Amino acid sequence: MIQIFNPSRLTRQPFFRDLVDYLDQHDDVILREIKAQFPEVAVDKLLEEYIKAGLILRENKRYYLNLPFLESTESLELDQEVFVRDDSPIYQEILEKDFQTELRNQTNAAILKEYTDFAREKMTLSNYFYKVKHQYPLTEEQQALYGILGDVNPEYALKYMTTFLLKFLKKDQLMQKRRDIFVDSLVLLGYIVQNEDGKYELTVEFDKERLIFIK
Repeated sequence: MIQIFNPSRLTRQPFFRDLVDYLDQHDDVILREIKAQFPEVAVDKLLEEYIKAGLILRENKRYYLNLPFLESTESLELDQEVFVRDDSPIYQEILEKDFQTELRNQTNAAILKEYTDFAREKMTLSNYFYKVKHQYPLTEEQQALYGILGDVNPEYALKYMTTFLLKFLKKDQLMQKRRDIFVDSLVLLGYIVQNEDGKYELTVEFDKERLIFIK
């Protein structure tokens, strides 16, 4: 099966996904066959968009896939749109790759460095912001975080999260008397943990000189 990472406005459309699967399994497909397969879809209009974008090829009234399949992961960049077959060696290489993201804010100099996979399924704050912004499907863990934060403004969330984290400059354990969604989020993300005394301890690496939290 063909997998699409970081789909665009066009390639995330349900019909495009279905059309890709259909054309991948059938040869020399004509327009009448596509319309018969997808009777509820405005096939003509959407096909023209896909052809114009270079994703579908029309030759002699036949339709073919014209996807730019990834051939190497050497220059692969995080958030790049990628077409790949899930039974190919390239797909496995993609799954094994690691990337690093950085989150900064305008309130203080704290930096959150997080490691992630290409699909951004790892539980990090950067991945959460990215998926919510682009309305990509969330993992179960990310859904739990959405239940706390919702579609929060990243700058607003970072202001309160980093302000709390920077308190670890002076103390190893912190008290938070009132319930706070940003503190709860930091627990869920694995930045802090609550000990037996009800105090919070930092669980990630903290470079106090450069104010960098590494997860």
